[in-house]
Amino acid sequence: MQVLKPQAGRIAESGQSKADLHELDQVLAQVLEQTGEAIIVKDLNAVVTYWNREATALYGFSAHEAVGQPLRKLHAADLSEVEYARLLERVRAGRLTSSSTERRKKSGEIVRVDLKTSPLLDAHGKLVGEITVARDVTALHRTEESLRGNIRALAATVRQLEAFHHDGKTLSRMTELLQSCTQRAEAYSIVRETSAQLFPHSSGSLFIFRESRDVLEYAASWGRSRAPEAGLAPDDCWALRLGSPHFVPRKGAIRCRHAHEDADSYACMPVQGQGQTLGLLHIAVEVNPRTMRPARPIDRRLHALTDRVGPALANLKLRDALREMALRDSLTGLYNRRYLEDALIRELHRAERGAKPVSVVMIDIDHFKQFNDNFGHDAGDFVLSALARAIAKSIRPSDIACRYGGEELAIVLPDASLECAQERVAQMRVAIRNTNSTHLGQALPPPTASYGIAVYPKDGTRPADLLRSADQALYRAKQAGRDRVCVAGQAAHDAS
Repeated sequence: MQVLKPQAGRIAESGQSKADLHELDQVLAQVLEQTGEAIIVKDLNAVVTYWNREATALYGFSAHEAVGQPLRKLHAADLSEVEYARLLERVRAGRLTSSSTERRKKSGEIVRVDLKTSPLLDAHGKLVGEITVARDVTALHRTEESLRGNIRALAATVRQLEAFHHDGKTLSRMTELLQSCTQRAEAYSIVRETSAQLFPHSSGSLFIFRESRDVLEYAASWGRSRAPEAGLAPDDCWALRLGSPHFVPRKGAIRCRHAHEDADSYACMPVQGQGQTLGLLHIAVEVNPRTMRPARPIDRRLHALTDRVGPALANLKLRDALREMALRDSLTGLYNRRYLEDALIRELHRAERGAKPVSVVMIDIDHFKQFNDNFGHDAGDFVLSALARAIAKSIRPSDIACRYGGEELAIVLPDASLECAQERVAQMRVAIRNTNSTHLGQALPPPTASYGIAVYPKDGTRPADLLRSADQALYRAKQAGRDRVCVAGQAAHDAS
């Protein structure tokens, strides 16, 4: 065992005997051996001059193997030339250092050590080497790394839970708003805003099936998505063909025909509700070419969004259908009398504000009872339905056609003067005369109708008064021989 020997000069200076100094050396050697930490002394060339028992336990080299050897041949063998040159420079500069690093044991095992170095001076204060105190912190380092890993995992879990919470709040808010929508345009705007929140760095579009289900119409978009010039055919999208999500990575070969050429990767998500595909969400997201799916958080958001949008749009569609059923006559498809009364109130208020006329036309199918008596009620329903369609096609989109009761129909013509109403009635008469009068292979008599016209405000300022004036004019037209037009306050005339 090599120990540190006091310099000869120190003997003379202290005045102690050699025996006393020998005893002091033995005490110092015991202290260095029992200190519990590896102590290594090296000269200015990083050659070991002292190596205690703890150094042997730490690095595996015995004192006999280590003393006289440069660190380059011991536990510092893995250091690069640059790193070893830096070590020599530190030793020769006599710098105090403290560091944590890895060293290789004689067995090849890597250990983590905390190192503290201090310069070694002789009796005259001259730098003659360096003292290193090393401590094995491998287990502590592994524990710290494990704790750091656990902390990172916990932080990731917290971030994930925060993302779940944020997504949940966003989706719950969307569902709440969709349930309160009264128009589909409102619903599409809500879906657009929610999608932009869930996918802030992506762009996308929402498409909805027409009632005919032969094409999907553009409904909304966000980000850089552009509205298509035409509708989207169901066969243009693999997701609609398959009835399941379709993911396309960058340079993916199985692309939808509707996808823009500059779209790198995207997801097509069918929007389904009440057992029916209602539309499509097309979103530009990164898709892993190996798994053919987006990252898990994106995938989860995509499914969560479509799982909520589909039922909400289905409910809105059902509410629209029920509202239509409540407002329309089931046989003719025209609005019913209840809707007529509400619509007429609204139109008269608008006419009053704008100082514009409103015309009302009452129509009664001539001899309608004979159709039922001679050909059956099915034939009568056929004639009534056919005439209703013919009338609806001959009026403006802003005009309101209603079934007033039985075989009597009513038309509200906003912003229409008497002359305009008379022109419209002439068009209706042509449409009625051109109506197909063959039912189940049986020729029916050509239908005709009688008409009564009243104009706001001359013939009435309240809905009930205006309807009564038009109805009285209709009654006079029927009394005069039917197939005629009568204007309120004027005599009936033959419209033929």
